[in-house]
Amino acid sequence: MTCPGFVIRAAPQFDFGKTVHSHGWLMLAPFSWDAENESLQYIFQTAAGDIQRLQMSGAESGVRVQLPDCREISPSLRDEVSAAVRRMLNMDWDLSAFYAAMRAHAGYDWLERERRGRILICPSLWEDLAKVLLTTNCNWAQTVQMSRRLCQLGAKHPTVDGCCAFPGPQRIAEMDFAEMAELARAGYRNAYLRELALAISSGQIDLDAWLELDGEALYKAVKSLKGFGNYAAGTIARMYGHFDRIAIDTACRAMFAAVHNDGAKADDNAIAARYDTFGEYRGLVLWMDIMRHNTSVT
Repeated sequence: MTCPGFVIRAAPQFDFGKTVHSHGWLMLAPFSWDAENESLQYIFQTAAGDIQRLQMSGAESGVRVQLPDCREISPSLRDEVSAAVRRMLNMDWDLSAFYAAMRAHAGYDWLERERRGRILICPSLWEDLAKVLLTTNCNWAQTVQMSRRLCQLGAKHPTVDGCCAFPGPQRIAEMDFAEMAELARAGYRNAYLRELALAISSGQIDLDAWLELDGEALYKAVKSLKGFGNYAAGTIARMYGHFDRIAIDTACRAMFAAVHNDGAKADDNAIAARYDTFGEYRGLVLWMDIMRHNTSVT
């Protein structure tokens, strides 16, 4: 018999479903989305090295979390899982100022009404960086497959075949590069991923310190990495609560043409000019527009 789980309480402005569907990450291993039960699963490796399946679903007061492989949840495990879930769902963001600012913009009342604005991320900045790298210069189907293969290099669930946690930087750094590249099949990204893993595992890069940076400093830090340009740096900044940078890619251009430009292609300067009106929230508004009209995810 599995334990009943527990509920993590959230502010009234929080919406589980809208947050989960705010990012394509729900389609990237070790995330998986159960549409029938409206449940998000993540394969989580604890600090002690145990592999747990976290099953998250919406609750009236926040998020219900269940661990089907755990008969009893210790206080320390509950604290660790709660911190990971709060981070993944950005439950601690206060969007009050964002909603107040958006009331001045016609046509964007849906953001507050639908409680949008939070973005699904991973439990670690390392995993988010790796996955953003896997979105560069390829289509989404390729990103999904590369993420799945990379995830297979992580620690395996003891009883569920094919169920693996995302590999940490130490694991990637210690692997033979040729073997890692053959298994991940991420093209030129293999070398950049390995270089990033080596820098983190050696202490050259302190990602915990990066979390304390302001938006400009975080943007510059990400952009200093090989393989990470304006799009990738802007994406990471937005995912970590810095909203003044826009990240333009193929999905952005397609949305802009369909929603704001009568189907006609527009250059990146025109896209940037339109979203400049949203000031410090330009990057978040652009992303919410993209996800609202992205039927492949929502």
